[in-house]
Amino acid sequence: MKGVMGRRVIADGIWRAVLRCALLATVTLALGAAASAQATPAGDWHLDRVVVVMRHGVRPPTKAEPLPASIPHQPWPAWDVGWGELTHHGEQAVALLGAFDRARYLPLLGTSCPAAGEVHAVADTDQRTMRTAEVYVAALFPACAVPVEHLPAGATDPRFSPFDGAPLLSPEAALAAANAALPADGSAGLDRRIAPQLQALDRIIACGGADCALAGKPTAITMKGGSIKLAGGLGTGASLAETLALEYADGKPLAEVGWGRVSRAAITDLLALHTAEFAITARRPAIAQVGAHALLAEVATALASEQGPRFSLFLGHDTNLALIGGALGLHWHAAQFAPDDPPPGGALIFERWSNGAGKYRLHVVFRSQTLDEMRDLAPSGAAAVTLVAFAPCSAAEGCSAAELGQAVLGTTR
Repeated sequence: MKGVMGRRVIADGIWRAVLRCALLATVTLALGAAASAQATPAGDWHLDRVVVVMRHGVRPPTKAEPLPASIPHQPWPAWDVGWGELTHHGEQAVALLGAFDRARYLPLLGTSCPAAGEVHAVADTDQRTMRTAEVYVAALFPACAVPVEHLPAGATDPRFSPFDGAPLLSPEAALAAANAALPADGSAGLDRRIAPQLQALDRIIACGGADCALAGKPTAITMKGGSIKLAGGLGTGASLAETLALEYADGKPLAEVGWGRVSRAAITDLLALHTAEFAITARRPAIAQVGAHALLAEVATALASEQGPRFSLFLGHDTNLALIGGALGLHWHAAQFAPDDPPPGGALIFERWSNGAGKYRLHVVFRSQTLDEMRDLAPSGAAAVTLVAFAPCSAAEGCSAAELGQAVLGTTR
């Protein structure tokens, strides 16, 4: 069901989810306020600006065959949208996130529709990012017409796809940075550490021989189109682990998730492969600082400009969150995901607090649903928000607006 009528039916489902959240708004608001209070500075400080950098919601694989042709397997489960698009179930999970964030930030957002310039929403040009932004903003500001900006569909936006244009790093510099992420005993040592997860995936695939075994394929770091890529068991395993998580989060019958041979707890363990991939391809400072620069420049402007919007949204991909994490040294651990894994709908949220003396403090939090909350379309609780350690502009005396912007840009270039 992909036509206009199908989207209307799904839209009804989204708003039913939003209305369900509205019935729980007082509880959710109390939970959100409690979580926010944990990070509220003592004294005359108030939250006056929020910038959200968020990953799109649940999607199918981006292509019909996620595994190499050399790996035989049973048929994949069916999806209700095209490859790489936000699913109908994913739309409802995103709507719940929008309702949750509305409750959490209601004192800042207010109860009326925002005036022009008070909210700025930007999305990358894929269907999954544009649609996620539309659903999220509609739940954040019910019955309000808040536009989502984006370049033409399918165009390359350097803020979200920094390595798709002119090279930002020489191949030598990029490969050197990626190889520096390997343990002291090199890629062979890394492969030994991830062998339990790769062997588990081999059992899920029902691989019966050495030719298809992920655990027997050594990790190799390569360059492709300006980006670092991984070949071997880790590269394939990270993608497969993500696919299993998406199947589970989309609410598919357990008999279809990993062909009925994987549990939610096992998926969480397997997602360590996803973070191991990002540790090499995105989080190394030399890669992250150039890859995150264009998007962080937008975040810095939104936080530091004198007349900036009170709420900004930048809707992109897991790679964007990994790059920002690497550039600023940010770490998080969303429940039911591996440490530093960016879940579907997960977000780094930059909160600006100000006082009467014209000083600012910056708090960074990570907000995410659990796999079970995505799967069951269940409202999130206070544990959905965790404080992320970030020292600049967090001291008691605060900093100037210019210093706040520089803290976000850090050493990116």
